[in-house]
Amino acid sequence: MRAGLPKYIPVNLKDIADAGFKEGEEVSLGSLKMKGLIKPSGRDRGLPLKILGNGELRVKLNFNARAFSESAKEKLEAAGCSLTFLPGRKKWVKPSVAMNMGRAEEYFGKKRASSESADSPST
Repeated sequence: MRAGLPKYIPVNLKDIADAGFKEGEEVSLGSLKMKGLIKPSGRDRGLPLKILGNGELRVKLNFNARAFSESAKEKLEAAGCSLTFLPGRKKWVKPSVAMNMGRAEEYFGKKRASSESADSPST
């Protein structure tokens, strides 16, 4: 990725607290769009959400995001919020490469299993 391009849509805890989320509500990319906190357009529409730790949060919320900063994670766990880390996208590879990777994994898996059985003493 080129320097200067963002990898995430960042949102601070202060902005989430000011948005008026109620106890037990879900904080995700969709809910932040509905509340008007973020308005991603263009390239930013495909980016995942990252929660940053600037500010304080006093209500328990359910967070769904791709990434959390260390300070945000500490503050949210201290507040009793539940954190769900969303998985990233799988990297696309050519079908022939994927097939070869599968064959290699199978081959080396068998090799590891046979070497483990040879190394273990039989009693």
